[in-house]
Amino acid sequence: MRPDFRRLIVIKTVAVIGLAMAAASAGIRSASVSARQPGGWSLVLNRPSGAKYNDFAFPDPKHGWLVSAGGDILHSSDGGVTWAVQASQKGSLRSVDFLDEKRGFAGTVSGTLYATTDGGANWTDITSSLPRPGRGFCGMTHVGEQVHLVGRYFGSVTDYFFSPDGGRTWRASDLRDLAQGLVDVSFLNESVGLIGGMSNTGPVNGGPAVILKTTDGGRQWRTVFTHDGGRGFAWKIFPVTAKLIYVALQSQDGIYRVAKSTDAGETWTVQTVATGRPQGPAVQGIGFLDERTGWVGGFFEGMYGTTDGGLTWTPVPATSGRMINRFEKVGGAMFTAGSRGILRYDAAR
Repeated sequence: MRPDFRRLIVIKTVAVIGLAMAAASAGIRSASVSARQPGGWSLVLNRPSGAKYNDFAFPDPKHGWLVSAGGDILHSSDGGVTWAVQASQKGSLRSVDFLDEKRGFAGTVSGTLYATTDGGANWTDITSSLPRPGRGFCGMTHVGEQVHLVGRYFGSVTDYFFSPDGGRTWRASDLRDLAQGLVDVSFLNESVGLIGGMSNTGPVNGGPAVILKTTDGGRQWRTVFTHDGGRGFAWKIFPVTAKLIYVALQSQDGIYRVAKSTDAGETWTVQTVATGRPQGPAVQGIGFLDERTGWVGGFFEGMYGTTDGGLTWTPVPATSGRMINRFEKVGGAMFTAGSRGILRYDAAR
């Protein structure tokens, strides 16, 4: 569940966890983690990986999960201070969400859906329980017992799965009339939700970024934003409040951009992060600590940060490495993961 409206309304008030990071313990915990730096990013798990870290889930301030394209599921039971591999060889994992500290889901880009009822100690393939075969799960979220799954970003897979009862039963629909690829989903409450992806208004695998909105719990969707920057995706969605929402716009033209809404996703403005960058896949992850302080990351080295709500952006040192795909806010801290491992940001006191 995304805090501050991202994976919705679980209040994540995190007590300040000690200043020193834990050293090595089972499996992959690293002895070279750094002390937390208020007002800056710290590498809390030094675990370089050629397989991208893709998605976080923190259903409460204490329990967290992170999945990777290499098939690993990492777990923290101390608010993200230390992490260990909990499961492996689960395919190309793309998304994860937990309803509470015991019940969760993880999806692969190829269409396998796993579920756990014991906090990740065991994962069961539940793909056959869906009303039709899954073809990819790039995004998932929940509000209470209502679970939403979308995916994937390629292959014209525009499936939307919904469970009203925590995954016991599902219904499925196809949003091909509005998109040709779906990447992320976020709900502001039980009724209002957003999906990001690629529009079907352009050529196959060449459409522009699109944002869809529902106001009836996912039964009907409509287009609220289509970008004019050529081939791209609305990649990651980050609601800061019920009204203020940021979306990372992945483009190919060497311009890094984000979209911003101040009216719960009805209207959008585009903000430029950087220009003159190498062409090709760019911005993916986006996260805001508050209404003014945020970051974007992606295929490039390091991040860009803003302290004025996205009006201006400046480079952030490349502590993270490359390949940032998700930011996760937990109380007063922000987590992300790049090619070097897991990072944490603590606001200056």
